[in-house]
Amino acid sequence: MADPESPWSQIGRKIKLEGLSDVASISTKLQNTLIQYHSIEEDEWRVAKKAKDVTVWRKPSEEFNGYLYKAQGVMDDVVNNVIDHIRPGPWRLDWDRLMTSLDVLEHFEEV
Repeated sequence: MADPESPWSQIGRKIKLEGLSDVASISTKLQNTLIQYHSIEEDEWRVAKKAKDVTVWRKPSEEFNGYLYKAQGVMDDVVNNVIDHIRPGPWRLDWDRLMTSLDVLEHFEEV
């Protein structure tokens, strides 16, 4: 068993802790970005598409060359079918030719 006070153990512990601080920093930045997105005033969004039961808005991103999107609507379908049309994959390509990547967050917790 390695000596926890050895220089090698201390270096390993430092690397692990630095990695954790990077994760915490990224997590905090992501949380702040999402809070900022949810705080965008309604008059900054422009309707991109409107259908019978769904409206999609967009606004130019200040962080990257592209748009932020938000959608609201009522869909009478199984949740997994709706998600299949949102996440990257063959169904997403049916309606979004510009899709390059997407991350889906399952939980959003404020600290």
